[in-house]
Amino acid sequence: MAPRAALVVLAAALVAGFLLVRSERRDAHNAEVLDTACGGVLPRATVRGLLPGDETWELRGELDLTGPSGRGPRTLLRCSVEWGEHGRLELAAVPVLDVPLSGVRSRDILATRTAEEPDWATAYRSATTQVTAGCPAGLPGYPRPVTRFRVHASLGYGEGSEIAGAAKEVRAAVTAVANHVRDRGGCGGPAVKPSDVRPPPEPVEGPDEESGEVVPSCRWFRPELLDGRARGRDDREPDGVTGDDADVCSLRVPRAKPANRLDHFAEVGSVSWRGPLLPEVRTAYGAELAALSRAPEPESGEKSYTLAVWAESSCSGTRTLSRVTVGTAAAALAADRADRILAAYLAASDCRAVKVLGKVWK
Repeated sequence: MAPRAALVVLAAALVAGFLLVRSERRDAHNAEVLDTACGGVLPRATVRGLLPGDETWELRGELDLTGPSGRGPRTLLRCSVEWGEHGRLELAAVPVLDVPLSGVRSRDILATRTAEEPDWATAYRSATTQVTAGCPAGLPGYPRPVTRFRVHASLGYGEGSEIAGAAKEVRAAVTAVANHVRDRGGCGGPAVKPSDVRPPPEPVEGPDEESGEVVPSCRWFRPELLDGRARGRDDREPDGVTGDDADVCSLRVPRAKPANRLDHFAEVGSVSWRGPLLPEVRTAYGAELAALSRAPEPESGEKSYTLAVWAESSCSGTRTLSRVTVGTAAAALAADRADRILAAYLAASDCRAVKVLGKVWK
């Protein structure tokens, strides 16, 4: 019996030694994965607590295009640590890009409202947690200034399940990646803090047609500015866009007391441009700006008249160029109300130091 017992003890010792060696190798491999993932910037102790210690971790999809050598990539950084069949911790940093404009005229900017964003730009909406970080100096390599980027993280423990909310450990990982992108990109400005990292925002729904809610860029207008009445159920909805570099509104105003069959509606449009769009605006509207007059006269005999009024100002501390158009059946009404409508628009936009450049009939 003694030899058999000795063999059992020896076998158990061999198995224990094998398991110990395998465990040590796994731990060393996992430590190397954490040292490498996301450019080596992840807080190791914190992230280690998120991952199952009895699994072998694998690094997938490692990509780091941050820094001055970048050429305007869609993804600044991407890394994923995976284990088992479905376990995954995935982080990504992407630039926040405006939808490309086909032009700077009102119709071009309004067209961006229905443009679909690519999947890489909207992935943060289904992530565990995310942060949008500022980059005041601008990320390198883009044709237009890119002064924001977004970092998001997703954590799943198998069978497609996701961790609800923004766990403290995941926030720390997102913070580390965000500050890595900031440092490599020479962004300047304040560092990202864990308290800045939050769950994805709830989806933003459009205005409720039943409630009569108006798009934000059109809320400045009041119907009485053109002797109008409240919009009815069958009247055209206001159309507008609010962006970083431009705000646009286009609306039709039902007239309370039409003077004739052509006077049932008036048209009002407003647009303000800022920052990098200003040179392009002056080129696109060059002929109109050159024709501005302090006392314009319309051509007679038209079925409708549209008067455009231009102004320069400082809106919320930013140099802004604005254009308001008023379209009416009678030239006298447009001429009489245009200045008042422009003033209401600029006041609602917190614009100061206003300089009216002039008017032109369209």
